[in-house]
Amino acid sequence: MFKSCIVNFLDCGVILLSMDSPFEILSELVGKAAQNTRLKEKTKDWNKVFQFRPTDSDPFYLVIKGGEVKLEKGSAPNAVATIIMPAGDMVQLFRGQLDAVQAFFSGKLKVEGNMFEAQSLQSLIEATR
Repeated sequence: MFKSCIVNFLDCGVILLSMDSPFEILSELVGKAAQNTRLKEKTKDWNKVFQFRPTDSDPFYLVIKGGEVKLEKGSAPNAVATIIMPAGDMVQLFRGQLDAVQAFFSGKLKVEGNMFEAQSLQSLIEATR
């Protein structure tokens, strides 16, 4: 299901690893959330936007409104919280391979905006795995 790592050989003999992007991983989780009636019920009164800013990749944001979840590329002007971290760490976070609290206290994860809203997002992501 996941592309994992694809090895590309260049003419100069350098090997580059191309990994799934955080946008792709979160997109898969959004697809699962759309089919989860319990999550739809939990978020039916939500009207929240979460911005994701990978330090080494393009930004994207998540809109959760009335039980519906939508993922968009770009920047959202009205995000309740912005998650900032390297793309590789973000992929691990979305896959459940990196603990958000440990990442925050180790400095890998930064949150701008409402910390409590960011915590509510984490519980939602965990429920879609």
